[in-house]
Amino acid sequence: MMLKKEIIKIYNNDNNKEENNTFLIDNEQIPIDINKIKKVYSKSKKLMLDILSSNNSDNYISLEIDPYGYKNSKRLKKDGITYFGYDVKQGVDAGVDYILKNNDNYYYDDAFNGRHFMIRFNPDDLNYYIKDLGKGFGTFIKIQNWAELKNNLLLNIGDNYIVFSYGDEDDEENENTINNINRNNNNSLSIKIFSINTQQKIYELLPNDCPVTIGRSSENSIIIDDDMLSRIHCTIDYNNEKWYIQDGFAKNGIKDDDIKKSTNGSWIYAYDEFPIANQMIFKANHNLFICNLV
Repeated sequence: MMLKKEIIKIYNNDNNKEENNTFLIDNEQIPIDINKIKKVYSKSKKLMLDILSSNNSDNYISLEIDPYGYKNSKRLKKDGITYFGYDVKQGVDAGVDYILKNNDNYYYDDAFNGRHFMIRFNPDDLNYYIKDLGKGFGTFIKIQNWAELKNNLLLNIGDNYIVFSYGDEDDEENENTINNINRNNNNSLSIKIFSINTQQKIYELLPNDCPVTIGRSSENSIIIDDDMLSRIHCTIDYNNEKWYIQDGFAKNGIKDDDIKKSTNGSWIYAYDEFPIANQMIFKANHNLFICNLV
């Protein structure tokens, strides 16, 4: 059986090549131009984060982040970055600005010590960005609209993790095709499914297979036995030479405006910097975050 944290660790080890890193996972300093932040501060929005614990969704904490960072930072540095995680240090020696708690409201042990994810303000475009930093169980952004499937993107649905990649898949023993035919095509999309309870499976899609649905019922193109999934959990489509995914059932693919969303959502791993939009929802460890730009 493979644990969630192990899947995230394997993914990070496979994909954290130095040339692809927008931010550094180690405690390296990220260059920030404070003078730029000062110039744009008055016309920049603040980010209000509502944090809901999975243990009690009736109560929530609200954090205020401005272009300099989290206002009540334990790190006491106004450098445009807010680090979330677990750290026993306080004050200027602290590694994190906000200490995360688990679903029992206790702090994590030393195994989780460090920065779990970060939010950075970019003075060039006045946007806030989020990125996971390789600690904990990962930071995942909820899909609310059609999202482009980038190469090596990691998706979480229920107890399953899916890696999407372009090109041919080497592991032929685990390969499945939607119509049981052998395909080699530059437009193909490989889907590798990791599950806590079942063996890894690999599928290959072509554009004319679309729309492709994933869920727990037999009517799906790809069936996953998981009670946490909806009958039809998410939809994949191809348009203008790009692959896209949407949470829920889109009968006519990307052309469909009326989409029935899944119960538990589909979540993209924040492996790279993602711009934060108003009302964006993300999860990290045992907490759910709702973003409000004001």
